[in-house]
Amino acid sequence: MSFWIDTHAHLDGQEFEPDRSEVIRRAEEVGVKRIINASSSLSSCHESLQIARDYPSIFVAIGIHPQEIKDFLPDFTELEKFLSHPKVVAIGETGLDYYWDSQFILNQKKALQIHIELAEQNRLPLILHSRSSDKDLVKICQQSIRNIPVIWHCFSGDEEAFLKALALDFYFSLGGVMTFPNARRLRGFIPKIPLNRLLLETDSPYLAPQKKRGKRNEPSYLIETAKYLSVLLDIPLNRLQMQIFQNVKDVFGEKLIVG
Repeated sequence: MSFWIDTHAHLDGQEFEPDRSEVIRRAEEVGVKRIINASSSLSSCHESLQIARDYPSIFVAIGIHPQEIKDFLPDFTELEKFLSHPKVVAIGETGLDYYWDSQFILNQKKALQIHIELAEQNRLPLILHSRSSDKDLVKICQQSIRNIPVIWHCFSGDEEAFLKALALDFYFSLGGVMTFPNARRLRGFIPKIPLNRLLLETDSPYLAPQKKRGKRNEPSYLIETAKYLSVLLDIPLNRLQMQIFQNVKDVFGEKLIVG
């Protein structure tokens, strides 16, 4: 038996405070049986773990988003305390983001390195974010990644970054962006991704697929993206589901899917 897994969402956001239970129920009703909530700050880690305690289908990635890195590095000893929680399945999201603010690049790189070390020490997958920073991100990963799976979340880079990430055996987590009319370049890369390196995500509440544009994204919309990918790759939807289910097992382990 297989089911859909949303490997990257942000259900701890205030956008979901009015109806979080209904959002999770809608996801389960359409076959999205597991959701990995990606934390973005220390407070987000706390909130994500509380949601995971309340809902059996929710698991957590703990990390600090690069946009949260400013003049001072956060207290990573606080982050380490979350590692023993049984529903923590990954480190992230972490990475580099030069698009909004490029004045804290050095600290972003230091924070990314600490996340990588935590992932390596605890044998946990690493979830990466990159915006206007692909070259530096790949270079750091080439130098530092050793024994862990790496997921490039919401990949939208150029061909050079794609080929280098492919050579590093990254997983590529695809979301609603690939359905956008202006995402032609991304759609050109997707058939080149080995099937055993594909994952699906929503990045809720952001980046709803084209058929839902203008709405708050939510995990149930993963089905729209899955259908689109099935057509793009000319693969039956049930085969795509089984392949991605297996990929999730390979990356995150059995505890995410059992029970």
